Amino acid sequence: MPGIGFFSHGTSPSTSMTSILPIDSKHPAPKRRWSSSRSSSENDRPKSTIRSMSKSRGGIKGFVENPADIAMTIESPPLVFYGSPRESTGALLSGVMTLKVKETEQTFEAFTMRLLADVLTRKPVSAHCSDCTTSVSELHKWPLISEPVVLQKGTHTYPFSYLLPGHLPATNSNALSRITYCLYATATTIKGDEIKFEKPITLQRAILPGLDKHSIRIFPPTNLSANVTLPPVVHPGGDLPLHIRLGGVLSKARTNRWRLKKLSWRIDETSRVVSPACKQHSSKLGGDGKGLLHDDVRTVGSGEVKNGWKSDFTSEDGSIEVEFNASIPAHADAACDVDSPCGISVSHNLVLEMIVAEEHCPASPSRTATPTGTARVLRMQFHLLVTERSGLGISWDEEIPPVYENIPASPPSYGTVLEVEGEVGVASFSPPVYQP
Repeated sequence: MPGIGFFSHGTSPSTSMTSILPIDSKHPAPKRRWSSSRSSSENDRPKSTIRSMSKSRGGIKGFVENPADIAMTIESPPLVFYGSPRESTGALLSGVMTLKVKETEQTFEAFTMRLLADVLTRKPVSAHCSDCTTSVSELHKWPLISEPVVLQKGTHTYPFSYLLPGHLPATNSNALSRITYCLYATATTIKGDEIKFEKPITLQRAILPGLDKHSIRIFPPTNLSANVTLPPVVHPGGDLPLHIRLGGVLSKARTNRWRLKKLSWRIDETSRVVSPACKQHSSKLGGDGKGLLHDDVRTVGSGEVKNGWKSDFTSEDGSIEVEFNASIPAHADAACDVDSPCGISVSHNLVLEMIVAEEHCPASPSRTATPTGTARVLRMQFHLLVTERSGLGISWDEEIPPVYENIPASPPSYGTVLEVEGEVGVASFSPPVYQP
């Protein structure tokens, strides 16, 4: 069930978007801008890459042809952070901005590009306040043209690159919030015309898989114990192989035993967000530096297992083993795990429930088991790490070719012919000579 509570910044991570900025950033406080929808449902702002509307200092002229077009080519591989935010070395973003001048010549006084981070809160303090709903921060700025310059008709290219810090939260969209990134470019002519370009980019985080996790649960006052083996990471739209061994199913006198009737599982996604209040509405929360804590829990996968396990009642304490695959279907649109200092977090839990019934099995020759009417529900919960697929798992700093030392600048030279007493001359380090 969704929850709500008060959250003070003084004793917890900051809810300001400035927490998303790189540690060494010297940009001013983040600016906030209006988004198209300010309700709990999401209506994203248009994601058009090029805006064809021309704007001048005298006002909007209408939909006219721009004096130039802007295009972008991303040359770097997909932006993937490998490892946790503390361990990741970041991701390298590189590409080329293209400014295509349509007229004979055009004078541009500025051409800038910015990397922006947009955080949207679906349950703001005030639903109709743009400052409470969304926050936009500038992570980096490229001044491609900083002074007036005359560009001839044709295509002009401007390469750019930036190392995204590894502590940035990945692109995420859940029931309570959304984190997106985009590249926003603006070219301004000396006449006051503005050509704008916007391209969203996706930042992903991948945790490299390690060894399987083993967990033991006991269920007093019975002798039952469960040994569960599950993978270290889970991927959205992928399977989750599980192995469960239930021990202690036989009593010490070997007259009573437990039989598994049904196993059910589900994967819950828990989203939390701290909705900050702007200066205008901070009085609703009792002052500055406070926010509303919202949480939401939804099930992204579930299923049941009613047969297919193996029961062994011949061993000392007996055992029941079951193997099955849980999964997070792609249509569930599950979000990856996030723990951001801006007040957004997403986590996942696997909940297992096993129904066992007790039977009485006397030592008579017939060995007919009789239900005793006693049943128990064995409930277990495990944390799952949901992350993107790692692919090759090679970060940008590991793609640099090796540097060899002590190698001469030129190829080795061949030696001269050596004459040895009693032997024919031998050519040292010389290639063979072929006769016609």
